[in-house]
Amino acid sequence: MYPPVPERPKKTDIVRSRNGCKSCRRRRTKCDEQKPICGTCARLGRVCESIKPEFKFRVVTGPGGCLEENNQRGTDRKLPIDVVGLNASQIHVGDDIEPICRPSLASRENSLEASMITRYRMPSLSLMKSLQRLDMDLFYSTYWEDYCLPALHPTFRVASQLVDGFPALKAAILTLSSCNFGRMQTERLATTLMAPSCTFRPNITHQTRSMHYYSSAIKSFGHLSPQEYQNNVARVLTTIVLFAYIESSMGNFDGFNCHVRGLTTLLGVELSKRTGDPPSKALLVAWMQCRFHVWWARTYFSSLEVQLQQRSVLMPRALHESFENLHERRVAVLSILCESHQLNFKATLRHWDCQNVKNTGCVTERSYWPDEEEIEKYCKLLAEETKKLDNWFARLPPSERPLDIGLSSGDRQAHAPIVPVFFRSQDAALNYAYYAVSRVMQCVRFLHLLPGGDPQYIGHECDEARPWLQLLLGVVQGTNPRISIRRNNYTIGFSGLLLAALLRCQDLTLGMWIEQWLKDLEEMQPTEEGSFPVYQTVGIVKAINRQRQLGGDVFGVSLSVDDGGGTPKVSSYSSQSISTLLIHGKWRISGDLYTECISIVRD
Repeated sequence: MYPPVPERPKKTDIVRSRNGCKSCRRRRTKCDEQKPICGTCARLGRVCESIKPEFKFRVVTGPGGCLEENNQRGTDRKLPIDVVGLNASQIHVGDDIEPICRPSLASRENSLEASMITRYRMPSLSLMKSLQRLDMDLFYSTYWEDYCLPALHPTFRVASQLVDGFPALKAAILTLSSCNFGRMQTERLATTLMAPSCTFRPNITHQTRSMHYYSSAIKSFGHLSPQEYQNNVARVLTTIVLFAYIESSMGNFDGFNCHVRGLTTLLGVELSKRTGDPPSKALLVAWMQCRFHVWWARTYFSSLEVQLQQRSVLMPRALHESFENLHERRVAVLSILCESHQLNFKATLRHWDCQNVKNTGCVTERSYWPDEEEIEKYCKLLAEETKKLDNWFARLPPSERPLDIGLSSGDRQAHAPIVPVFFRSQDAALNYAYYAVSRVMQCVRFLHLLPGGDPQYIGHECDEARPWLQLLLGVVQGTNPRISIRRNNYTIGFSGLLLAALLRCQDLTLGMWIEQWLKDLEEMQPTEEGSFPVYQTVGIVKAINRQRQLGGDVFGVSLSVDDGGGTPKVSSYSSQSISTLLIHGKWRISGDLYTECISIVRD
């Protein structure tokens, strides 16, 4: 007789859970199998559902045929998912989706899963496609939870639990997740003489999948019946808000405005019924943050006429005097920031209004000035925003103030060095940066001194704002740029704030500090921060500092011809291709205002 077969050695120390919960199974994490709720679900606040083994028999038919036949036809695709542990309820046959690009299973030959899949032959190509679809969905769902949700309003954590039975919401989540991942995975392109700035693009594979998910989401949403809408109001509103975030990420202003019109109507109807509903209020807060983000992106860069005619983003009545949590306080300070910025720049840029001045070369002959009464009107409106900001600051809890309370005011010396200002969280630091820039925009002394030619004040028009500029730079200095790159995708980032601050800064030392910080950020992440193209910002900041070195203070920038915000950022990191820019400034020697067309050149 033959001797007994020797025991097969274990290839791995991993012990698989057979009685774990569905949530851990979907996340591919080890479940501790605690009852009635496991440790992971308790930590994440999820519903813990145990796995109930079941058998379902299905007749699978389709054009796939057997695997050997597909090999002969050249249609064989490697299976990029672990089939161990999948029950029949998780497999949907017939889904049509492109295969995911990931390391082949041949690279995992030492694993138990690879050996099982190698021996197991799938009889249907449709079944393989469904597994590939599950693998992609699982990957982007995990990325959504780990990287997208920390950058979004907490209300979207609840949205992740509403996807069952509502395909449009699930597809919208996967769209935003794959879009974010694709834009974080930079691909380098060959630099050409025709397009020297287009050296990077988002990962085309993940961007393509994002468009596929978005198409699926729009299709599913369009097929909703009136009855389905009435039964799923929360899911419907959440889906539209996610649509707006998708368009915001892609810089598609036309698409975003389409969702603005639709959601404004729906929110107006639904919020009148749910004024005391916390989930509806949280969704409204997330929606308004997205609107302020897009408003800021459209401000830079547009024509002078568009900047003078740009409308305010009005806060809904339900959010007035609402400071219950950090995110409500963020929307409140964003509202003050955008309104103060608009009033300040409108009062400033009217001096260069092409309808009221005549240009001779690069020096402007002034044929019209806004009179003192008109300037005073803007000052009164800015005073109202100052009162709102004082109220906001008074309600700011200690946990969201600087760790050194002495740095919370603008009482800094004129030539003090930049001192880092630290906070307990990145979100608190960003909110405080919004506060500092709002204070800069509310310095009205600049508006009175700008048109004057008194040598005593030329070159010192913005001195009132300097302490707040130093505070802003201290906040920026105290933050981690890598965290800013990940967390500022769906709100105004530090790049946009520094550019606005530079236009109210006459100190070349501070201007060069801003330029160096942006250069360091470009070396770390050359694409975007706060959905704002970093390389484009660096080029414009260099041009402004160069003008200051030549004796001109720049107080505004614009395009000669408005392009409506450009085209969506599908295969690029900027919606606008800006090679030239109009700068609006004032010469320190003569006190004359001027407009000059400059070229944006990258090193």
